[in-house]
Amino acid sequence: MGLSFLGVIAALAMYAVSVAPSLMARSWAWHAVASGVLVACGYVAGVVVQNVGARVIRVTGLTIRASEPVELGFRIGIATLFAAWWLYAVIQSYRRARVAARLVNMPGENLGEYVLGTLGAVAVAWCLISLVAALVGVGHAIIAMLAVYMPRPVAVLAGVAILCVVMFFLTSNVILRGGIGFFRHHAEQMNTRTARGIYPPVVRERSASPDSPVTWESVGGQGRVFLGRGPSRLDIAQVSGAEAKEPIRVYAGMPTAGAGIEQAASTVVEELRRTGAFDRAVILLAASTGSGWVDEWQVQPLEFLTRGDCATASLQYSYVPSALNWLTGLEPAQEASAALFRAVRTELDTMDEAHRPALFVCGESLGAFASQSVFASAREALEQADGALWVGTPAFTPMHAALTAARHRGSPEVAPVVDNARRVRFVNEPSDLRTDLYGRELGTWGFPRLVYAQHPSDPVVWWNNKLIWTQPDWLRERAGRDVSRDVEFTRFVTFIQVLADLPVAGTAPGGHGHTYHEELIPLWRAILGFDRLAGEEPTHPRLASLDGSWVDEAMMERIGIVVRANLELSDRQ
Repeated sequence: MGLSFLGVIAALAMYAVSVAPSLMARSWAWHAVASGVLVACGYVAGVVVQNVGARVIRVTGLTIRASEPVELGFRIGIATLFAAWWLYAVIQSYRRARVAARLVNMPGENLGEYVLGTLGAVAVAWCLISLVAALVGVGHAIIAMLAVYMPRPVAVLAGVAILCVVMFFLTSNVILRGGIGFFRHHAEQMNTRTARGIYPPVVRERSASPDSPVTWESVGGQGRVFLGRGPSRLDIAQVSGAEAKEPIRVYAGMPTAGAGIEQAASTVVEELRRTGAFDRAVILLAASTGSGWVDEWQVQPLEFLTRGDCATASLQYSYVPSALNWLTGLEPAQEASAALFRAVRTELDTMDEAHRPALFVCGESLGAFASQSVFASAREALEQADGALWVGTPAFTPMHAALTAARHRGSPEVAPVVDNARRVRFVNEPSDLRTDLYGRELGTWGFPRLVYAQHPSDPVVWWNNKLIWTQPDWLRERAGRDVSRDVEFTRFVTFIQVLADLPVAGTAPGGHGHTYHEELIPLWRAILGFDRLAGEEPTHPRLASLDGSWVDEAMMERIGIVVRANLELSDRQ
């Protein structure tokens, strides 16, 4: 079968649109995938339009006649105009994508990688188009067999229905389930391994230490990383220049057969009791991601800022990465966060209010979703917790979406101002803690404080199904500091582009994409109340006893250097 003229035109047009700038700088491989999918969609759409048009012309008997020179001239003229537009669009897209890459401090594709990505896109598109052609062939064969026994219109409907059912069965029960099963088995195997440079803790303030009933084997691979990392009392004292306590870290691995997530939460509470965590100033509940990973950049800054007068608790509810949890269902993440919060909150409620620790919650990505799902609303979060730091919250998080929708008129979606920022603040960078995106003072900030950290260039925060057809406010408002003004909205295309940005979002340098590092230090400083201005409400009674006067800009920079050095050292060992 020859190439469809209209299909080729649509495919080329779709390629020109697909290489336009997006949130992230793509590698040649992701260029190939995103453009290949869109080129295939364009070709198939062109073929469909051409075939439908041909059928309409046959049915209506419509004829358009022109002399051969006129017809040839018309075709050449149209082809020349299209070629000029296409070449201009591709060259401009390449240049603009390079500019967009610089905004997020990523190298972007050079000319050689761009050519390689283009060739890869052709290969991907060819494979997808061949697959569609094979399915069409199968459909025609089914219809031909059925037409022997029934009228052709009925055979067409029945054949399409049969093909759809078979495809659904193959994709959902064979390919999808089989793939998820494979990755789950691989993840379970990885969960038994210990990362390089990670060793069992020896201090009693940690789970899986010699004093803990929790075993090193039971906490899983990510639990070992969490318990084997982090600063010691001496590390914190050296940085702060004053006495420090040994920070507490407790963790429960995947529940064993016969035990549920409630049992894992009870184990965490028992570990908090054993380590004396309820005598500390702060308890932090860190919601893990799908595989049980806890972000050190959310935990270590708090440990330094409180001089170790804190305890961090987490647990594992899954083996597989967050993306697979999204495919298989988010309920385990929600149930785990709710069980842990409920167990710790119940214990705290038995204590005298003046002496119980401040309870903070945090999470990144799927962890941010799970942590927020504990609460029915922001008001409930402010009533039940003493502060929160949610980082890179996914677009499908109900509380995040509700707060964003309730923002003040004139505040952009990338950094909304809600209820005059009295308790909740959205920040793209630490400077947004006290002013909005346009430099206007936000006013008095009370306690407890909820902070959402989100980069305008983070596709995790912005990708959702609405991008298929509806232009989002964050793109229309053009308020993102690290998002190019050349990023345009195109129905369906933008959805695929931002989807293709997701896998590379974590490779962006700090301050862009889905990478949140040193900027979390001043955010924790604010949540603790160390930046409290005259006239702002007093903090939690236990937080008021913490001395934050030593934490200035230079000290926060020093903490960031130490945390990064500690993480790099453990990775190299």
